[in-house]
Amino acid sequence: MKHNYTLNFLVKYLYGETPILQKLEIENAIQEDVHVKTEYTKLRRAFKMLPKVSFYPKDETTQKILQYSQGLNFNASLN
Repeated sequence: MKHNYTLNFLVKYLYGETPILQKLEIENAIQEDVHVKTEYTKLRRAFKMLPKVSFYPKDETTQKILQYSQGLNFNASLN
């Protein structure tokens, strides 16, 4: 069976967001289809160039969330 793998499928594969069966199909297509392999190689190269960024909330924000949730727990115990 011949599949048409779009760039969206390949991007999902790069990010590990494909179901196992689709992952295996894409890996097979990368090995068997020169066009898919070329597109995957380009995407992987670009993916590796992206900065690895992690975002963390400010401590103040975390504290406000914790205070708010403690207030909810206190109010719930009164009811």
